[in-house]
Amino acid sequence: MKRAAPLLLAIALLGAGLLALLQHFAAPRIEAQRQVAAERALLDLLPAGSYDNRPLQQPIALAPGGLLGNARAQQGHLATLGGRPSAVLLPVDARGYEGPIRLLVAIAADGRLLGSKVLQQQETPSLADLLAPERARWLRGFDGRTAADGEAAWTLRADQGQVDQIAGATVTSRAVTDALRRALRFFDAERDRLLEVRP
Repeated sequence: MKRAAPLLLAIALLGAGLLALLQHFAAPRIEAQRQVAAERALLDLLPAGSYDNRPLQQPIALAPGGLLGNARAQQGHLATLGGRPSAVLLPVDARGYEGPIRLLVAIAADGRLLGSKVLQQQETPSLADLLAPERARWLRGFDGRTAADGEAAWTLRADQGQVDQIAGATVTSRAVTDALRRALRFFDAERDRLLEVRP
């Protein structure tokens, strides 16, 4: 039994060493896969074929506050196609019924809203949960709009406008609608800086 102990210890140490070596060589690949998954999750707002760069490697510094309503400094991202700007991704915050709502919006170089998605929210499940699939369809109803669209195009039907609100969630609907419009206004005000292609 005493003779087996050193052998077992040697096998255990060899196994631990092999695992450490495997982890060392696999870590870069695992990190690359994680980054690809993160990119896919954020870049799904951009239409296929609308960019040929890696937008997450083209950050745009965004100060806190202002039209985007971000509590702290954030980053936007620039998408380019053939070396020319094609779209930007911007985070924008809203104040929902239950708490903060964080959205990501994609805006084309001509100022049209390409798409939006909810990154974080605390709204009531089954009532105003913005992560539910039917809410994603509601958000897609804003695609193609611009900041220059008339007031009615950005006003809820409950307020005599043209936007359908989420049933039973008027406060949440107003907050998200306002956030999307603010993001488009921010883009219009900062267009030159946001679309500047950096080496």
